Amino acid sequence: MVTAAPKCPSQPVKLDFIELGIYFKSERGIAAGNGIDRDLVDELSRRSGCVFDAKVQPRARTWIELKAGRIDMMTATLSAPEREEQLWLFPYVRSHHIILLGPSAPTTLHTLEQFQAARSLKFGVIRGFVHSPFYDPLIAAWTQENRVRVYADEAHLINALMQGEVAAVTTYPGVFQFYINARVNPNSVRMADWDKSNLQAVGNLGISKARFSHAEAHEWGMLIKAIQQDGTLLKIYRKYVGAHEAQNMLP
Repeated sequence: MVTAAPKCPSQPVKLDFIELGIYFKSERGIAAGNGIDRDLVDELSRRSGCVFDAKVQPRARTWIELKAGRIDMMTATLSAPEREEQLWLFPYVRSHHIILLGPSAPTTLHTLEQFQAARSLKFGVIRGFVHSPFYDPLIAAWTQENRVRVYADEAHLINALMQGEVAAVTTYPGVFQFYINARVNPNSVRMADWDKSNLQAVGNLGISKARFSHAEAHEWGMLIKAIQQDGTLLKIYRKYVGAHEAQNMLP
């Protein structure tokens, strides 16, 4: 697929990554890391000829920067009404949330109903995250019951799970495998799937409406579509996960 390259802004495109395992892992806290999002942005830069000024920071800070007009784009962004007021969203990945049950979860606990009933157990989330239409209402209700603890990023979330601060968290399979394989004994964590309807979380490249017109943003969206249609996006996914999982990640 041949598509016209977006017109580059007069200044480098300011983009925020989020620290999220296979999606992006920084090196010493700077944006010279690697992962799916890094590879995607590198491909966008190569095809467009535009220079990107990328950094990595907690997602909650990214939203502050976006509202202040200090960033142009952000990766790994899920759709929500308040986000669509500020961002043009272009999908590039989809995944299904799983539940991780840590050492503080009783071995007899398996189902959502059992977790609901065990009111002393805590659930961990990342500040500034939207999860999925299935989990977000549950997390909102648990927050009202004082059952939710909030962390800065995925690494701190998984550490809290392993330390018993929370009994359960939700994440993506590839992200879970990255942190568990890198840091802890996988036998100390159990997986569960509470969302039997298999709702998919769709990750988008978010482009600031304050910085780009609809027509300008559309050109970037077409570039992402071209990267998918010529097989490059699938190759990026296969680099980080197995072939079957990579195919399932295509939007």
